[in-house]
Amino acid sequence: MSSDRFYLDLESFDRFREVADVSRYVAVPPDWKVIITDVQGSTVAIEAGRYKDVNTIGAAAIAVAQHAMGGEEFPYVFGGDGATMLVSPQDYDSVSNALAGLKKLSREQFGFHLRVGAVGVGALLEEGARLEVAKFELGQGRCVAFFRGGGLTLAESKVKGNPEQYEIPELDVLPMELKGLSCRWNAIPNKNGRVVSVLVMAKSENPEETYREVLDKMESIFGGDLGAMNPVNLPAMFYKTIRECFRDEKRYHRPLLSPSFFHRLFEIVAAVLVFKFNVPPPQFSSNDYMQSMKVLSDYRKFDDMLRMVIDCSDDQIVELQSFLSHLHVRGEIDYGLHESDTALMTCYVQDIHDGGHIHFIDGGDGGYAMAAKHLKAQMKSSAEA
Repeated sequence: MSSDRFYLDLESFDRFREVADVSRYVAVPPDWKVIITDVQGSTVAIEAGRYKDVNTIGAAAIAVAQHAMGGEEFPYVFGGDGATMLVSPQDYDSVSNALAGLKKLSREQFGFHLRVGAVGVGALLEEGARLEVAKFELGQGRCVAFFRGGGLTLAESKVKGNPEQYEIPELDVLPMELKGLSCRWNAIPNKNGRVVSVLVMAKSENPEETYREVLDKMESIFGGDLGAMNPVNLPAMFYKTIRECFRDEKRYHRPLLSPSFFHRLFEIVAAVLVFKFNVPPPQFSSNDYMQSMKVLSDYRKFDDMLRMVIDCSDDQIVELQSFLSHLHVRGEIDYGLHESDTALMTCYVQDIHDGGHIHFIDGGDGGYAMAAKHLKAQMKSSAEA
């Protein structure tokens, strides 16, 4: 397995429970780079009601990186206010330059400082961390990456703690196009009572066993079907208007009067006709596409912790929180929860056919970022105890 192709050649699995199976993970080559992106001040922006903008810039980093690699599959995880990515030495220069351009767009068009930092995998290994990746298939051949070993946690601490050494500077260049990135669906109402963003970080001597215990309990709470947690509530979803889409997506382009923008405007009009007004296009089933949106929704993930956005009843929330609190008191986990009425979907569509699109899910009103605030407070309290 060559260094550049190691992720492409990695065998995937499609049972989420196998997230705790260490045999599914392989070591990342030491010549790869970890790239960390996040919107600085995201909590303040979210509390000011700008959680959709925060999510957009978080997902834009993935879209820009993949476009810079010519659309090739690569390992990443979406975290709500940013993304973590692994990039081969062959692709690093093009990806880092594109992200440096995205920093400029983020500042000028959204008023956000997008932190972008990079750490070599080899440097992490030298400090005793491990970094392993697994490949989970959502469906239709579309995969996302899971990570374990503590390497990402160490990389994040380096990027945030020493920006002078690790941060990639902004460049006065146009970023790669945010082609295929959109957030055209209104917030998705819950179907069971509440949408819960949950983070669980095991700190026991056997973390895999702890994660299995958490998944067993969640499976029990949801009647034996982890898929029942999926917050993509298709019957209650509504598409935005042309005006709303235009208002949101004109900021994706600099300069505004460009061929790529007019292409996007045409795309917006066509999409609104199909998904809002049910105008049937030739040789395309909007119903099949929407069904695949649910399958290809990235609402559960793993990157040194479990991250999920799930649709729960009040009783299920009480049972889940009671169980997680019990594990926390036993010293086996720290966790964060955030409740909202809705979920938020940010779409990245390279192709409208099977497997050509993925839909990043976050909880409404800040979701993952607010759950992370709860988790960090709990970790600090545990450290001081």
